[in-house]
Amino acid sequence: MYDKEKVYDEEIAPLMKQIIEICKREQLPMTAQFYLQEERQDAEYEGQPMYCTTTIIPAKAEMNEEAYEHMKCVADAMKYGPNGKPFVMAATIRTT
Repeated sequence: MYDKEKVYDEEIAPLMKQIIEICKREQLPMTAQFYLQEERQDAEYEGQPMYCTTTIIPAKAEMNEEAYEHMKCVADAMKYGPNGKPFVMAATIRTT
Protein backbone atom coordinates (compact mmCIF):
# COMPACT_ATOMS: atom_id res chain seq x y z
CA MET A 1 0.00 0.00 0.00
CA TYR A 2 1.19 3.51 -0.85
CA ASP A 3 2.14 5.36 2.35
CA LYS A 4 4.50 8.36 2.38
CA GLU A 5 3.35 9.97 5.63
CA LYS A 6 6.63 9.16 7.40
CA VAL A 7 8.71 10.66 4.58
CA TYR A 8 6.60 13.81 4.70
CA ASP A 9 6.79 14.08 8.49
CA GLU A 10 10.54 13.52 8.71
CA GLU A 11 11.92 15.20 5.57
CA ILE A 12 9.39 17.50 3.91
CA ALA A 13 7.52 19.03 6.87
CA PRO A 14 10.63 20.83 8.24
CA LEU A 15 11.22 22.37 4.80
CA MET A 16 7.55 23.30 4.44
CA LYS A 17 7.73 25.08 7.78
CA GLN A 18 10.49 27.31 6.37
CA ILE A 19 8.61 27.87 3.11
CA ILE A 20 5.42 28.79 4.95
CA GLU A 21 7.27 31.27 7.20
CA ILE A 22 8.86 32.97 4.17
CA CYS A 23 5.57 33.10 2.23
CA LYS A 24 3.75 34.63 5.20
CA ARG A 25 6.51 37.15 5.80
CA GLU A 26 6.59 38.20 2.13
CA GLN A 27 2.83 37.84 1.57
CA LEU A 28 3.66 35.42 -1.25
CA PRO A 29 0.59 33.43 -2.28
CA MET A 30 1.20 29.69 -2.47
CA THR A 31 -0.55 26.35 -2.63
CA ALA A 32 0.97 22.91 -2.10
CA GLN A 33 -0.55 19.48 -1.80
CA PHE A 34 1.05 16.14 -1.00
CA TYR A 35 -0.62 12.77 -1.53
CA LEU A 36 0.47 10.78 1.52
CA GLN A 37 -1.58 7.58 1.75
CA GLU A 38 -3.86 5.52 -0.44
CA GLU A 39 -6.18 4.81 2.46
CA ARG A 40 -6.33 6.32 5.92
CA GLN A 41 -6.46 4.05 8.93
CA ASP A 42 -8.15 6.35 11.48
CA ALA A 43 -11.79 5.61 12.23
CA GLU A 44 -13.19 8.98 11.11
CA TYR A 45 -11.75 8.79 7.59
CA GLU A 46 -11.07 5.07 7.16
CA GLY A 47 -10.58 4.10 3.55
CA GLN A 48 -10.21 7.67 2.25
CA PRO A 49 -6.85 8.88 0.90
CA MET A 50 -4.70 11.23 3.00
CA TYR A 51 -3.46 14.55 1.65
CA CYS A 52 -1.51 17.36 3.26
CA THR A 53 -2.54 20.72 1.83
CA THR A 54 -1.19 24.19 2.54
CA THR A 55 -2.66 27.35 1.09
CA ILE A 56 -1.59 30.92 1.76
CA ILE A 57 -3.62 33.60 0.04
CA PRO A 58 -3.25 37.19 1.26
CA ALA A 59 -6.35 39.35 1.56
CA LYS A 60 -7.99 40.24 -1.76
CA ALA A 61 -7.26 43.94 -1.23
CA GLU A 62 -3.54 43.17 -0.91
CA MET A 63 -3.03 41.52 -4.30
CA ASN A 64 -4.02 41.61 -7.96
CA GLU A 65 -7.68 40.59 -8.27
CA GLU A 66 -7.09 38.16 -11.14
CA ALA A 67 -4.25 36.47 -9.24
CA TYR A 68 -6.40 36.29 -6.12
CA GLU A 69 -9.25 34.60 -8.00
CA HIS A 70 -6.81 32.16 -9.61
CA MET A 71 -5.32 31.18 -6.25
CA LYS A 72 -8.80 30.70 -4.76
CA CYS A 73 -9.73 28.48 -7.71
CA VAL A 74 -6.59 26.36 -7.26
CA ALA A 75 -7.23 26.08 -3.50
CA ASP A 76 -10.84 24.98 -4.10
CA ALA A 77 -9.72 22.39 -6.67
CA MET A 78 -7.24 20.93 -4.19
CA LYS A 79 -9.82 20.90 -1.41
CA TYR A 80 -12.79 19.49 -3.33
CA GLY A 81 -11.22 17.62 -6.26
CA PRO A 82 -12.18 17.69 -9.93
CA ASN A 83 -15.93 17.71 -9.27
CA GLY A 84 -15.86 20.98 -7.34
CA LYS A 85 -17.71 21.83 -4.16
CA PRO A 86 -20.30 19.28 -3.07
CA PHE A 87 -23.97 19.99 -3.50
CA VAL A 88 -26.39 19.18 -0.73
CA MET A 89 -30.03 18.46 -1.32
CA ALA A 90 -32.72 17.68 1.18
CA ALA A 91 -36.17 16.47 0.25
CA THR A 92 -39.30 15.53 2.12
CA ILE A 93 -41.56 13.00 0.48
CA ARG A 94 -45.07 12.80 1.82
CA THR A 95 -47.51 10.07 1.09
CA THR A 96 -51.20 10.43 1.75
